[in-house]
Amino acid sequence: MRLKEQWQKKISLLVVAAFLMVGCQNYNEESESVDVPASTEPKSNENYNADVFNFATNQDIPTLDPHGSAANTSFRVTYMLYDRLVTYEGSSTEPKPMLAKDWDISDDGLEYTFHLVEDAKFHDGTPVTAEAVKYSFTRAIKVEKSAAGIFQKIIDENSFDVIDDHTIKITLKKPFAPFVSTLGTVFANIINPKLEENHGDDLGQSYLAETDMGSGVYVLDSWDRGESLVMKANPDYWGEEATMKTVNIQFVNEPSTARLMLEKGELDLLDNTMISPEVLGNMEGTDGITITESTGYQIDYMPMNIESGALSDVKVRQAIAHSINYDALLESVYLGSAERIGGAVPAGMIGYNPDAKLYDYNLEKAKSLLAEAGHAEGLTLEIAISENNEVRSNTALLLQSDLEKVGVKLDIKTYAWPTFLDLVTSGKHNFALVSWTPDYPDPDYNLWYFGHSSSKGPGFNLAFYENSKVDTLLEEARSNTDEELRISNYEEIQDIMAEEVPYIFVAQPNLQAAGREWVKGYELNPMNTWYVPFNKITKEE
Repeated sequence: MRLKEQWQKKISLLVVAAFLMVGCQNYNEESESVDVPASTEPKSNENYNADVFNFATNQDIPTLDPHGSAANTSFRVTYMLYDRLVTYEGSSTEPKPMLAKDWDISDDGLEYTFHLVEDAKFHDGTPVTAEAVKYSFTRAIKVEKSAAGIFQKIIDENSFDVIDDHTIKITLKKPFAPFVSTLGTVFANIINPKLEENHGDDLGQSYLAETDMGSGVYVLDSWDRGESLVMKANPDYWGEEATMKTVNIQFVNEPSTARLMLEKGELDLLDNTMISPEVLGNMEGTDGITITESTGYQIDYMPMNIESGALSDVKVRQAIAHSINYDALLESVYLGSAERIGGAVPAGMIGYNPDAKLYDYNLEKAKSLLAEAGHAEGLTLEIAISENNEVRSNTALLLQSDLEKVGVKLDIKTYAWPTFLDLVTSGKHNFALVSWTPDYPDPDYNLWYFGHSSSKGPGFNLAFYENSKVDTLLEEARSNTDEELRISNYEEIQDIMAEEVPYIFVAQPNLQAAGREWVKGYELNPMNTWYVPFNKITKEE
Protein backbone atom coordinates (compact mmCIF):
# COMPACT_ATOMS: atom_id res chain seq x y z
CA MET A 1 0.00 0.00 0.00
CA ARG A 2 1.37 3.41 -0.93
CA LEU A 3 1.21 6.12 1.69
CA LYS A 4 -0.03 9.60 1.07
CA GLU A 5 2.72 12.08 0.39
CA GLN A 6 1.82 14.02 3.53
CA TRP A 7 2.32 10.94 5.73
CA GLN A 8 5.60 10.08 4.02
CA LYS A 9 6.95 13.56 4.74
CA LYS A 10 5.80 13.30 8.33
CA ILE A 11 7.60 9.99 8.83
CA SER A 12 10.77 11.28 7.18
CA LEU A 13 10.86 14.32 9.43
CA LEU A 14 10.18 12.18 12.47
CA VAL A 15 13.01 9.76 11.73
CA VAL A 16 15.52 12.53 11.00
CA ALA A 17 14.58 14.42 14.17
CA ALA A 18 14.71 11.36 16.33
CA PHE A 19 18.10 10.35 14.96
CA LEU A 20 19.45 13.72 15.95
CA MET A 21 18.05 13.38 19.47
CA VAL A 22 19.24 9.86 20.24
CA GLY A 23 22.52 10.07 18.39
CA CYS A 24 22.01 7.06 16.11
CA GLN A 25 24.72 6.93 13.50
CA ASN A 26 23.36 5.59 10.23
CA TYR A 27 24.41 6.09 6.69
CA ASN A 28 21.73 8.72 6.24
CA GLU A 29 23.53 11.00 8.70
CA GLU A 30 26.92 10.90 7.07
CA SER A 31 28.23 13.64 4.88
CA GLU A 32 27.59 11.37 1.94
CA SER A 33 23.86 11.17 2.51
CA VAL A 34 21.61 8.77 0.65
CA ASP A 35 20.19 11.84 -1.10
CA VAL A 36 23.58 12.56 -2.65
CA PRO A 37 24.62 10.48 -5.66
CA ALA A 38 27.47 8.07 -5.02
CA SER A 39 30.88 9.02 -6.29
CA THR A 40 31.16 8.77 -10.06
CA GLU A 41 34.92 8.53 -10.01
CA PRO A 42 36.25 5.36 -11.65
CA LYS A 43 36.75 2.62 -9.08
CA SER A 44 40.25 1.24 -8.86
CA ASN A 45 40.74 -2.52 -8.74
CA GLU A 46 44.06 -2.24 -6.92
CA ASN A 47 42.46 -4.01 -3.94
CA TYR A 48 41.39 -6.98 -6.04
CA ASN A 49 42.81 -10.37 -5.05
CA ALA A 50 41.20 -13.44 -6.59
CA ASP A 51 42.19 -15.67 -3.66
CA VAL A 52 41.08 -13.43 -0.77
CA PHE A 53 37.45 -12.79 0.05
CA ASN A 54 36.75 -9.67 2.13
CA PHE A 55 33.39 -9.76 3.87
CA ALA A 56 31.98 -7.12 6.22
CA THR A 57 29.52 -7.45 9.06
CA ASN A 58 28.79 -5.13 11.95
CA GLN A 59 28.39 -7.73 14.69
CA ASP A 60 31.20 -9.63 16.37
CA ILE A 61 30.91 -13.30 17.31
CA PRO A 62 29.96 -14.34 20.87
CA THR A 63 31.46 -17.85 20.71
CA LEU A 64 32.74 -20.40 18.22
CA ASP A 65 31.28 -23.36 20.12
CA PRO A 66 28.60 -24.67 17.73
CA HIS A 67 26.66 -26.25 20.59
CA GLY A 68 26.79 -23.20 22.81
CA SER A 69 25.24 -20.36 20.85
CA ALA A 70 22.09 -19.48 18.94
CA ALA A 71 23.78 -16.40 17.45
CA ASN A 72 23.70 -16.28 13.67
CA THR A 73 26.93 -14.30 13.71
CA SER A 74 28.65 -17.43 15.00
CA PHE A 75 26.93 -19.67 12.47
CA ARG A 76 28.55 -17.97 9.51
CA VAL A 77 31.96 -19.09 10.75
CA THR A 78 31.16 -22.45 12.35
CA TYR A 79 29.43 -23.63 9.17
CA MET A 80 32.83 -23.31 7.52
CA LEU A 81 35.01 -24.71 10.33
CA TYR A 82 32.95 -27.85 10.86
CA ASP A 83 31.21 -30.52 8.81
CA ARG A 84 27.82 -32.10 9.37
CA LEU A 85 26.22 -35.36 8.33
CA VAL A 86 24.21 -33.41 5.75
CA THR A 87 24.35 -29.85 4.48
CA TYR A 88 22.49 -27.25 2.43
CA GLU A 89 23.89 -25.76 -0.73
CA GLY A 90 23.17 -22.52 -2.55
CA SER A 91 19.49 -21.54 -2.42
CA SER A 92 18.30 -25.13 -1.88
CA THR A 93 16.25 -26.10 1.17
CA GLU A 94 16.83 -29.84 0.60
CA PRO A 95 19.52 -31.57 2.70
CA LYS A 96 22.46 -32.97 0.71
CA PRO A 97 25.04 -35.61 1.74
CA MET A 98 28.14 -34.35 3.54
CA LEU A 99 29.94 -36.56 6.07
CA ALA A 100 27.13 -39.06 5.53
CA LYS A 101 27.38 -40.22 1.92
CA ASP A 102 23.99 -41.95 2.25
CA TRP A 103 21.56 -43.22 4.88
CA ASP A 104 18.74 -45.70 5.47
CA ILE A 105 15.51 -45.04 7.39
CA SER A 106 13.42 -47.78 8.96
CA ASP A 107 9.75 -48.11 8.01
CA ASP A 108 8.64 -46.92 11.46
CA GLY A 109 10.75 -43.74 11.14
CA LEU A 110 12.76 -44.50 14.27
CA GLU A 111 16.08 -45.89 13.02
CA TYR A 112 18.50 -43.91 10.85
CA THR A 113 21.65 -45.65 9.67
CA PHE A 114 24.32 -43.31 8.30
CA HIS A 115 27.22 -44.45 6.12
CA LEU A 116 30.11 -42.01 6.51
CA VAL A 117 32.74 -40.99 3.99
CA GLU A 118 35.98 -42.77 4.78
CA ASP A 119 38.61 -40.11 4.14
CA ALA A 120 37.37 -37.22 6.30
CA LYS A 121 39.83 -35.91 8.89
CA PHE A 122 39.71 -33.32 11.61
CA HIS A 123 42.09 -30.40 11.32
CA ASP A 124 44.67 -32.15 13.48
CA GLY A 125 44.66 -35.19 11.18
CA THR A 126 42.45 -37.39 13.41
CA PRO A 127 39.96 -39.43 11.33
CA VAL A 128 36.27 -38.52 11.51
CA THR A 129 34.56 -41.67 12.75
CA ALA A 130 31.18 -42.85 13.96
CA GLU A 131 32.48 -42.42 17.52
CA ALA A 132 33.03 -38.71 16.78
CA VAL A 133 29.44 -38.45 15.59
CA LYS A 134 28.19 -40.08 18.80
CA TYR A 135 30.39 -37.82 20.94
CA SER A 136 29.22 -34.66 19.18
CA PHE A 137 25.50 -35.33 19.56
CA THR A 138 25.72 -36.45 23.17
CA ARG A 139 27.77 -33.35 24.01
CA ALA A 140 25.22 -31.11 22.24
CA ILE A 141 22.48 -32.54 24.45
CA LYS A 142 24.55 -32.27 27.65
CA VAL A 143 25.47 -28.64 27.00
CA GLU A 144 21.71 -27.94 27.25
CA LYS A 145 21.78 -24.77 25.23
CA SER A 146 20.46 -24.05 21.75
CA ALA A 147 21.23 -27.46 20.28
CA ALA A 148 19.34 -29.24 23.03
CA GLY A 149 16.18 -27.50 21.84
CA ILE A 150 16.28 -29.50 18.63
CA PHE A 151 17.38 -32.87 19.93
CA GLN A 152 15.78 -32.86 23.37
CA LYS A 153 13.17 -35.60 23.81
CA ILE A 154 14.19 -37.21 20.48
CA ILE A 155 17.61 -38.66 21.18
CA ASP A 156 19.80 -39.20 24.22
CA GLU A 157 23.18 -40.77 24.91
CA ASN A 158 21.64 -44.23 24.50
CA SER A 159 20.38 -43.51 20.97
CA PHE A 160 23.67 -44.34 19.22
CA ASP A 161 24.91 -47.67 17.97
CA VAL A 162 28.41 -47.51 16.49
CA ILE A 163 28.40 -50.37 13.99
CA ASP A 164 31.90 -49.75 12.68
CA ASP A 165 34.24 -46.81 12.14
CA HIS A 166 32.14 -45.43 9.32
CA THR A 167 28.61 -46.64 10.13
CA ILE A 168 26.37 -45.38 12.91
CA LYS A 169 22.74 -46.09 13.70
CA ILE A 170 20.72 -43.45 15.52
CA THR A 171 17.49 -44.65 17.11
CA LEU A 172 14.94 -41.98 17.94
CA LYS A 173 12.77 -42.22 21.02
CA LYS A 174 9.79 -41.33 18.84
CA PRO A 175 9.33 -40.43 15.18
CA PHE A 176 10.54 -36.95 14.22
CA ALA A 177 9.66 -35.99 10.65
CA PRO A 178 12.33 -33.31 10.09
CA PHE A 179 15.19 -35.29 11.67
CA VAL A 180 17.43 -35.44 8.58
CA SER A 181 16.84 -31.73 7.99
CA THR A 182 18.02 -30.92 11.52
CA LEU A 183 21.33 -32.64 10.81
CA GLY A 184 22.26 -29.82 8.44
CA THR A 185 22.10 -27.22 11.20
CA VAL A 186 25.11 -25.75 12.94
CA PHE A 187 24.06 -27.54 16.13
CA ALA A 188 24.76 -30.85 14.38
CA ASN A 189 28.37 -29.96 13.58
CA ILE A 190 30.74 -32.84 14.28
CA ILE A 191 33.43 -32.01 16.84
CA ASN A 192 36.76 -33.74 17.42
CA PRO A 193 36.35 -35.95 20.53
CA LYS A 194 39.79 -34.78 21.66
CA LEU A 195 37.89 -31.83 23.11
CA GLU A 196 37.36 -34.12 26.11
CA GLU A 197 40.93 -33.31 27.12
CA ASN A 198 39.77 -29.72 27.70
CA HIS A 199 36.27 -30.32 29.08
CA GLY A 200 36.99 -28.67 32.43
CA ASP A 201 33.80 -27.81 34.31
CA ASP A 202 31.75 -26.78 31.26
CA LEU A 203 32.18 -29.59 28.71
CA GLY A 204 34.84 -27.57 26.94
CA GLN A 205 32.64 -24.54 26.20
CA SER A 206 35.26 -22.07 27.41
CA TYR A 207 37.99 -23.79 25.43
CA LEU A 208 35.95 -24.11 22.23
CA ALA A 209 34.67 -20.54 22.41
CA GLU A 210 37.81 -19.17 20.72
CA THR A 211 39.21 -22.08 18.72
CA ASP A 212 38.00 -24.78 16.37
CA MET A 213 38.11 -28.55 16.50
CA GLY A 214 36.33 -29.38 13.27
CA SER A 215 36.94 -31.06 9.95
CA GLY A 216 35.59 -28.23 7.81
CA VAL A 217 36.74 -26.74 4.56
CA TYR A 218 38.33 -23.83 6.46
CA VAL A 219 40.53 -23.58 9.56
CA LEU A 220 40.60 -20.66 11.98
CA ASP A 221 43.67 -18.55 11.30
CA SER A 222 43.18 -15.56 13.60
CA TRP A 223 40.49 -13.68 15.50
CA ASP A 224 40.95 -10.13 16.72
CA ARG A 225 37.71 -9.43 18.58
CA GLY A 226 35.92 -6.39 17.29
CA GLU A 227 38.26 -6.11 14.30
CA SER A 228 38.42 -9.19 12.10
CA LEU A 229 38.34 -12.97 11.89
CA VAL A 230 40.41 -14.78 9.28
CA MET A 231 39.88 -18.31 7.96
CA LYS A 232 42.28 -20.18 5.69
CA ALA A 233 41.34 -22.97 3.29
CA ASN A 234 42.01 -26.39 4.77
CA PRO A 235 44.81 -27.81 2.56
CA ASP A 236 43.93 -31.38 3.55
CA TYR A 237 40.17 -31.11 3.20
CA TRP A 238 38.54 -34.42 2.33
CA GLY A 239 35.88 -32.85 0.10
CA GLU A 240 35.81 -30.30 -2.68
CA GLU A 241 38.62 -27.76 -2.48
CA ALA A 242 37.66 -24.27 -1.35
CA THR A 243 37.60 -21.64 -4.09
CA MET A 244 38.58 -18.82 -1.72
CA LYS A 245 41.96 -19.47 -0.10
CA THR A 246 41.48 -16.78 2.55
CA VAL A 247 38.28 -15.41 4.05
CA ASN A 248 38.67 -12.13 5.90
CA ILE A 249 35.58 -11.26 7.92
CA GLN A 250 35.84 -7.63 8.98
CA PHE A 251 33.71 -6.11 11.75
CA VAL A 252 32.77 -2.67 10.46
CA ASN A 253 30.54 -0.75 12.84
CA GLU A 254 29.28 1.95 10.53
CA PRO A 255 27.18 0.92 7.52
CA SER A 256 28.33 4.09 5.73
CA THR A 257 31.96 3.05 6.16
CA ALA A 258 31.23 -0.44 4.85
CA ARG A 259 29.47 1.03 1.82
CA LEU A 260 32.43 3.23 0.94
CA MET A 261 34.83 0.31 1.41
CA LEU A 262 32.71 -1.78 -0.95
CA GLU A 263 32.64 0.95 -3.58
CA LYS A 264 36.43 1.27 -3.37
CA GLY A 265 36.84 -2.48 -3.84
CA GLU A 266 38.23 -2.99 -0.33
CA LEU A 267 35.32 -5.32 0.39
CA ASP A 268 33.73 -7.97 -1.79
CA LEU A 269 30.40 -8.48 -0.03
CA LEU A 270 28.38 -6.93 2.79
CA ASP A 271 26.35 -8.78 5.37
CA ASN A 272 22.79 -8.63 4.07
CA THR A 273 21.55 -7.21 7.41
CA MET A 274 23.98 -4.29 7.48
CA ILE A 275 22.34 -1.78 5.20
CA SER A 276 18.76 -0.61 5.02
CA PRO A 277 16.55 -1.08 1.93
CA GLU A 278 16.72 2.69 1.40
CA VAL A 279 20.50 2.71 1.11
CA LEU A 280 20.53 -0.45 -1.00
CA GLY A 281 18.11 1.25 -3.38
CA ASN A 282 20.48 4.17 -3.67
CA MET A 283 23.39 1.83 -4.38
CA GLU A 284 21.70 0.26 -7.39
CA GLY A 285 23.44 1.36 -10.57
CA THR A 286 26.66 2.24 -8.74
CA ASP A 287 29.66 1.30 -10.87
CA GLY A 288 31.01 -2.12 -9.92
CA ILE A 289 28.22 -2.95 -7.43
CA THR A 290 25.57 -5.67 -7.69
CA ILE A 291 22.52 -6.02 -5.44
CA THR A 292 21.50 -9.66 -4.98
CA GLU A 293 17.84 -10.10 -4.03
CA SER A 294 15.56 -13.05 -3.38
CA THR A 295 12.57 -14.09 -1.32
CA GLY A 296 13.39 -15.62 2.02
CA TYR A 297 12.20 -17.03 5.32
CA GLN A 298 13.58 -14.21 7.46
CA ILE A 299 11.20 -12.80 10.06
CA ASP A 300 11.71 -9.48 11.83
CA TYR A 301 9.84 -9.57 15.12
CA MET A 302 9.43 -8.07 18.56
CA PRO A 303 9.52 -10.45 21.55
CA MET A 304 7.79 -9.13 24.67
CA ASN A 305 9.01 -10.53 27.97
CA ILE A 306 5.73 -11.75 29.44
CA GLU A 307 7.07 -13.21 32.70
CA SER A 308 6.61 -10.08 34.78
CA GLY A 309 5.58 -6.46 34.76
CA ALA A 310 2.98 -4.80 32.56
CA LEU A 311 3.72 -7.10 29.62
CA SER A 312 2.52 -10.12 31.60
CA ASP A 313 -1.01 -8.83 30.93
CA VAL A 314 -2.34 -10.00 27.56
CA LYS A 315 -4.47 -6.85 27.29
CA VAL A 316 -1.34 -4.69 27.38
CA ARG A 317 0.27 -6.82 24.67
CA GLN A 318 -2.87 -6.64 22.53
CA ALA A 319 -3.01 -2.88 23.05
CA ILE A 320 0.55 -2.55 21.80
CA ALA A 321 -0.29 -4.71 18.79
CA HIS A 322 -3.17 -2.35 17.95
CA SER A 323 -0.92 0.73 18.36
CA ILE A 324 1.43 0.04 15.45
CA ASN A 325 0.88 1.55 12.03
CA TYR A 326 2.08 -1.49 10.11
CA ASP A 327 1.46 -0.01 6.65
CA ALA A 328 3.59 3.02 7.47
CA LEU A 329 6.30 0.80 8.91
CA LEU A 330 6.49 -1.47 5.86
CA GLU A 331 6.52 1.49 3.51
CA SER A 332 8.90 3.86 5.27
CA VAL A 333 11.41 1.36 6.71
CA TYR A 334 11.24 -1.52 4.22
CA LEU A 335 10.25 0.63 1.21
CA GLY A 336 7.52 -1.87 0.35
CA SER A 337 10.02 -4.74 0.08
CA ALA A 338 8.40 -6.78 2.86
CA GLU A 339 5.08 -8.31 3.86
CA ARG A 340 3.18 -8.50 7.13
CA ILE A 341 3.08 -11.86 8.81
CA GLY A 342 0.82 -13.14 11.57
CA GLY A 343 2.95 -15.88 13.08
CA ALA A 344 6.35 -17.49 13.45
CA VAL A 345 6.07 -19.60 10.28
CA PRO A 346 7.05 -17.57 7.19
CA ALA A 347 5.04 -17.52 3.98
CA GLY A 348 6.38 -20.16 1.60
CA MET A 349 7.09 -22.78 4.27
CA ILE A 350 4.75 -25.68 4.97
CA GLY A 351 2.53 -24.97 7.95
CA TYR A 352 2.25 -21.24 7.24
CA ASN A 353 -1.12 -19.97 8.47
CA PRO A 354 -2.40 -17.21 6.17
CA ASP A 355 -5.42 -16.72 8.44
CA ALA A 356 -3.53 -16.06 11.67
CA LYS A 357 -4.90 -12.92 13.31
CA LEU A 358 -3.39 -9.64 12.15
CA TYR A 359 -3.96 -6.74 14.52
CA ASP A 360 -5.30 -3.62 12.84
CA TYR A 361 -4.02 -0.13 13.56
CA ASN A 362 -6.66 1.03 16.04
CA LEU A 363 -5.59 3.66 18.55
CA GLU A 364 -8.97 3.82 20.33
CA LYS A 365 -9.00 0.06 20.83
CA ALA A 366 -5.43 0.24 22.14
CA LYS A 367 -6.33 2.97 24.65
CA SER A 368 -9.38 1.01 25.79
CA LEU A 369 -7.34 -2.14 26.39
CA LEU A 370 -4.69 -0.22 28.31
CA ALA A 371 -7.39 1.32 30.51
CA GLU A 372 -8.88 -2.13 31.19
CA ALA A 373 -5.41 -3.27 32.23
CA GLY A 374 -5.10 -0.38 34.69
CA HIS A 375 -2.78 1.81 32.62
CA ALA A 376 -5.11 4.62 31.61
CA GLU A 377 -2.59 7.14 32.92
CA GLY A 378 0.24 5.78 30.82
CA LEU A 379 3.09 3.32 30.90
CA THR A 380 6.86 3.37 30.40
CA LEU A 381 8.67 0.48 28.72
CA GLU A 382 12.09 -0.13 27.21
CA ILE A 383 12.92 -1.60 23.81
CA ALA A 384 16.35 -3.16 23.24
CA ILE A 385 18.04 -3.19 19.85
CA SER A 386 21.49 -4.21 18.67
CA GLU A 387 23.76 -1.46 17.45
CA ASN A 388 24.56 -0.61 13.84
CA ASN A 389 21.38 -2.02 12.33
CA GLU A 390 19.49 0.61 10.37
CA VAL A 391 16.28 -1.36 9.95
CA ARG A 392 15.97 -2.00 13.67
CA SER A 393 16.85 1.53 14.71
CA ASN A 394 14.39 3.00 12.19
CA THR A 395 11.71 0.52 13.30
CA ALA A 396 12.27 1.36 16.97
CA LEU A 397 11.83 5.06 16.27
CA LEU A 398 8.53 4.52 14.51
CA LEU A 399 7.32 2.21 17.29
CA GLN A 400 8.28 4.88 19.80
CA SER A 401 6.19 7.45 17.93
CA ASP A 402 3.22 5.11 17.52
CA LEU A 403 3.10 4.03 21.16
CA GLU A 404 3.36 7.61 22.37
CA LYS A 405 -0.08 8.21 20.81
CA VAL A 406 -1.66 5.76 23.27
CA GLY A 407 0.28 6.92 26.33
CA VAL A 408 3.11 4.40 26.25
CA LYS A 409 6.57 5.94 26.60
CA LEU A 410 9.08 3.71 24.87
CA ASP A 411 12.75 4.19 25.75
CA ILE A 412 15.16 2.90 23.10
CA LYS A 413 18.30 1.20 24.40
CA THR A 414 21.07 0.20 21.99
CA TYR A 415 23.57 -2.54 22.86
CA ALA A 416 26.59 -4.20 21.31
CA TRP A 417 25.56 -7.55 19.87
CA PRO A 418 27.07 -9.85 22.56
CA THR A 419 25.53 -7.69 25.30
CA PHE A 420 22.19 -7.59 23.50
CA LEU A 421 22.20 -11.37 23.10
CA ASP A 422 22.91 -11.88 26.80
CA LEU A 423 20.21 -9.38 27.73
CA VAL A 424 17.39 -11.02 25.77
CA THR A 425 18.31 -14.64 26.50
CA SER A 426 18.54 -13.94 30.25
CA GLY A 427 15.15 -12.18 30.31
CA LYS A 428 16.36 -8.72 31.28
CA HIS A 429 14.39 -6.96 28.52
CA ASN A 430 10.85 -5.59 28.10
CA PHE A 431 10.79 -5.48 24.32
CA ALA A 432 13.43 -6.31 21.77
CA LEU A 433 13.76 -6.20 17.99
CA VAL A 434 15.22 -9.36 16.49
CA SER A 435 15.56 -11.07 13.12
CA TRP A 436 15.16 -14.83 12.73
CA THR A 437 15.97 -17.20 9.90
CA PRO A 438 15.42 -20.95 10.29
CA ASP A 439 18.29 -23.38 9.82
CA TYR A 440 16.05 -26.07 8.37
CA PRO A 441 12.83 -25.65 6.37
CA ASP A 442 10.23 -26.98 8.75
CA PRO A 443 7.80 -25.14 11.05
CA ASP A 444 9.07 -27.23 13.95
CA TYR A 445 12.27 -25.19 13.95
CA ASN A 446 10.58 -21.80 14.31
CA LEU A 447 7.69 -22.78 16.55
CA TRP A 448 9.70 -24.97 18.90
CA TYR A 449 12.10 -22.12 19.58
CA PHE A 450 9.42 -19.42 19.73
CA GLY A 451 6.72 -21.35 21.56
CA HIS A 452 7.88 -24.37 23.54
CA SER A 453 8.38 -23.79 27.25
CA SER A 454 11.69 -25.71 27.22
CA SER A 455 13.15 -23.09 24.86
CA LYS A 456 12.82 -20.13 27.22
CA GLY A 457 15.81 -17.79 27.19
CA PRO A 458 18.92 -19.44 25.74
CA GLY A 459 16.67 -21.65 23.61
CA PHE A 460 15.45 -18.40 21.99
CA ASN A 461 11.93 -18.32 23.36
CA LEU A 462 12.67 -14.67 24.09
CA ALA A 463 9.11 -13.95 25.23
CA PHE A 464 9.54 -16.57 27.98
CA TYR A 465 6.19 -17.84 26.74
CA GLU A 466 4.56 -20.95 28.17
CA ASN A 467 1.31 -22.57 27.16
CA SER A 468 0.67 -26.24 27.95
CA LYS A 469 -1.56 -26.73 24.91
CA VAL A 470 1.09 -25.25 22.61
CA ASP A 471 3.67 -27.57 24.17
CA THR A 472 1.41 -30.58 23.57
CA LEU A 473 0.67 -29.61 19.96
CA LEU A 474 4.37 -29.07 19.26
CA GLU A 475 5.37 -32.38 20.79
CA GLU A 476 2.66 -34.25 18.88
CA ALA A 477 3.63 -32.66 15.56
CA ARG A 478 7.31 -33.29 16.21
CA SER A 479 6.73 -37.01 16.82
CA ASN A 480 4.38 -37.63 13.89
CA THR A 481 5.07 -38.22 10.22
CA ASP A 482 1.46 -37.49 9.16
CA GLU A 483 1.96 -34.20 7.30
CA GLU A 484 -1.72 -33.19 7.45
CA LEU A 485 -1.76 -33.60 11.23
CA ARG A 486 1.49 -31.66 11.57
CA ILE A 487 0.23 -28.77 9.42
CA SER A 488 -3.06 -28.65 11.36
CA ASN A 489 -1.17 -28.47 14.66
CA TYR A 490 1.15 -25.74 13.46
CA GLU A 491 -1.69 -23.63 12.14
CA GLU A 492 -3.54 -23.98 15.47
CA ILE A 493 -0.41 -22.95 17.37
CA GLN A 494 -0.13 -19.81 15.27
CA ASP A 495 -3.78 -18.97 16.05
CA ILE A 496 -3.22 -19.44 19.80
CA MET A 497 -0.06 -17.36 19.84
CA ALA A 498 -1.66 -14.61 17.75
CA GLU A 499 -4.37 -14.27 20.39
CA GLU A 500 -1.93 -14.29 23.33
CA VAL A 501 0.62 -12.01 21.57
CA PRO A 502 3.94 -13.01 23.14
CA TYR A 503 5.50 -11.72 19.92
CA ILE A 504 4.63 -9.03 17.42
CA PHE A 505 5.74 -10.03 13.95
CA VAL A 506 6.89 -6.89 12.21
CA ALA A 507 7.70 -8.09 8.69
CA GLN A 508 8.90 -10.84 6.39
CA PRO A 509 11.37 -8.89 4.25
CA ASN A 510 12.88 -9.78 0.91
CA LEU A 511 16.54 -10.66 1.15
CA GLN A 512 19.04 -8.20 -0.33
CA ALA A 513 22.82 -8.03 -0.24
CA ALA A 514 25.33 -5.66 -1.83
CA GLY A 515 28.54 -6.95 -3.37
CA ARG A 516 31.12 -6.34 -6.08
CA GLU A 517 30.31 -7.38 -9.62
CA TRP A 518 33.38 -9.59 -9.64
CA VAL A 519 31.79 -11.90 -7.02
CA LYS A 520 30.37 -14.98 -8.75
CA GLY A 521 28.38 -17.88 -7.37
CA TYR A 522 26.87 -16.14 -4.35
CA GLU A 523 23.31 -17.20 -3.57
CA LEU A 524 21.09 -16.17 -0.66
CA ASN A 525 19.59 -19.17 1.07
CA PRO A 526 15.95 -18.41 1.95
CA MET A 527 16.08 -20.17 5.31
CA ASN A 528 19.58 -19.21 6.41
CA THR A 529 20.86 -15.92 5.06
CA TRP A 530 23.86 -16.19 7.38
CA TYR A 531 25.20 -19.15 5.44
CA VAL A 532 27.67 -17.54 3.03
CA PRO A 533 29.27 -20.22 0.79
CA PHE A 534 32.78 -18.77 0.91
CA ASN A 535 34.14 -22.13 -0.25
CA LYS A 536 32.16 -22.01 -3.52
CA ILE A 537 32.29 -18.29 -4.35
CA THR A 538 34.75 -17.10 -6.99
CA LYS A 539 36.04 -13.69 -7.99
CA GLU A 540 36.36 -12.83 -11.67
CA GLU A 541 37.25 -9.39 -13.01
